Amino acid sequence: MSETTETSPAIITTGDLQNVQAAYRLNGQNFLKWSQFVRTFLRGKGKLSHLLGTGPSKEDPKFEAWDEQDSMVMSWLWNSMIPEISDTVMFLSTAKEIWEAIQQTYSKVNDAARIYELKTKVTSMKQGARSVTEYANLLQGLWQEIDHYQCIQMRCPEDAVTLKRFIEREHTYDFLAGLNVELDRVRVQVLGKEELPSLNEAVSIVRAEEGRRSVMLDTQAGEGSALVAKGAGQKENGMLQSSDNSTKPTNASKPINRDSLYCTYCKKHRHTRERCWKLNGKPQNNNHTGETGLCC
Repeated sequence: MSETTETSPAIITTGDLQNVQAAYRLNGQNFLKWSQFVRTFLRGKGKLSHLLGTGPSKEDPKFEAWDEQDSMVMSWLWNSMIPEISDTVMFLSTAKEIWEAIQQTYSKVNDAARIYELKTKVTSMKQGARSVTEYANLLQGLWQEIDHYQCIQMRCPEDAVTLKRFIEREHTYDFLAGLNVELDRVRVQVLGKEELPSLNEAVSIVRAEEGRRSVMLDTQAGEGSALVAKGAGQKENGMLQSSDNSTKPTNASKPINRDSLYCTYCKKHRHTRERCWKLNGKPQNNNHTGETGLCC
């Protein structure tokens, strides 16, 4: 069952965060994914205030109900971690204390070594055997993690917009740099635009080119298969295509069975009347004596 309102007691399913997929369960290396998952989940339940500690004061009549819900959120958080991590925060008093302890331990904000590692991965990332979509998704994950660890805060909106545009351009350059050689033409097309497209636009353009190339290759493969099938059909019909587009019987070079020949002049086998020496005389050219069907 789901809760009714934030101001009244609610009955909440205890297993909501107990069956978190392994990829999102906090294991010490995936804080970014885990924290995003937990915040989104609690916001959807109307319980995000428990992480911020912005509930009613202890003197407020609503505090008792809120405290009961906070205990439920604590159990959700424990269930979303591997046991080795949940054991370290099992005896904290509130969901806010659990959240802050985990954040301080695993968030790695401003971790220079991790930022360097991620930037190195971005620089060396190549498309390789991946599709354009898979390649772009991998880069997106690395960029998001870098943004989290760098934690850049701007003091005015104008600077924030300028920084966002600059970072987007850098991401677009990184994406184009790692594309395979066969996509050089579309890479030049994107870079040649008067205004560099956004990252999403660049990915869309390259994906369209990838789809076009895939269709063309499939078409060429189909045409090649048709030609092979046509050639096989011609052989089955007893005809071969020569280089001058004329046709020749496939059995043109097939040896004649001399035992089946019979001469009506000398009444002997293994030659015909046209090749009979007794009737036509022995050929003067000795090279012809080995021809098939000559009188023996």
